[in-house]
Amino acid sequence: MLQEELALLNTTEPESLADFIIWARDNYPADRYGLVLWNHGGGTIMGFGADQYYPDDMMSLEEMGQALSECGVPMDFVGFDACLMGTVETACMLEPYADYLIASEEMEPGSGWYYTDWLSLLGENPGVSTEELGKKIVDDFVDGPDSFFWSDRTLSVIRLKEISRFYDI
Repeated sequence: MLQEELALLNTTEPESLADFIIWARDNYPADRYGLVLWNHGGGTIMGFGADQYYPDDMMSLEEMGQALSECGVPMDFVGFDACLMGTVETACMLEPYADYLIASEEMEPGSGWYYTDWLSLLGENPGVSTEELGKKIVDDFVDGPDSFFWSDRTLSVIRLKEISRFYDI
């Protein structure tokens, strides 16, 4: 296994996200890609991500769009295991770069998504449709093993090619 030593990076900088996506593409080529961003979300106003070494920064939606544009890797989905990221503005920003957005418009519990079953499904069936995978992510999030701790959960799967019609209303 190859390990690389990196300098201390500000993970809220768009270059850090773009570099990571390019590194993943180059080192783990695939027929399709999904990106899950886990951390703290601040929605349309504050953006995404908190870096303990750079506590005053978060990545704005504009910066996230810049990173996705720079890396040039089309995504089947972008998921946010973070609060408040399921917004129309997030969807509009992502539309050129991904087919689906998976995110909550409300607060998420600290335990976040339940990864075991949907990653197992993907491992067993790499050709599973993104819609079916998204449904599994949502179902596991809502009904997962720790759902009794946080009963009011929301998570949605948004087909991004439809978002412009919604936004134009």
